[in-house]
Amino acid sequence: MFQGLAKSSPKAIVGEDSMIKLWAHECLRVFQDRLISMDDRDKFSELLQTFVKSSFKKDWEKLVTIKPLLFASFTPLIFPEGDDTKKAYNDVYCELTDRDKVKKVCEDSL
Repeated sequence: MFQGLAKSSPKAIVGEDSMIKLWAHECLRVFQDRLISMDDRDKFSELLQTFVKSSFKKDWEKLVTIKPLLFASFTPLIFPEGDDTKKAYNDVYCELTDRDKVKKVCEDSL
């Protein structure tokens, strides 16, 4: 988990919600991905959502609008000053919000 959090950048993590989503993503990848039962995976998801609500006072459904919650650095999605007419930053660990672009990058890599 700490490795993923340490890979973050102020270019991509611009506020409290972004940091909570990054933390939740790392929890999902490190813990939930290792569970083999769908019941256990669902229970973990419930626990995480409850923890986000009780500790951070955030509603999961409002916080995570693009599902599944994914972060990676292989698709440049962060632009200087948020201006998408400029060249995107490379190798920035960020939320993968543009799923069409992620799909294209994956298909191009194949």
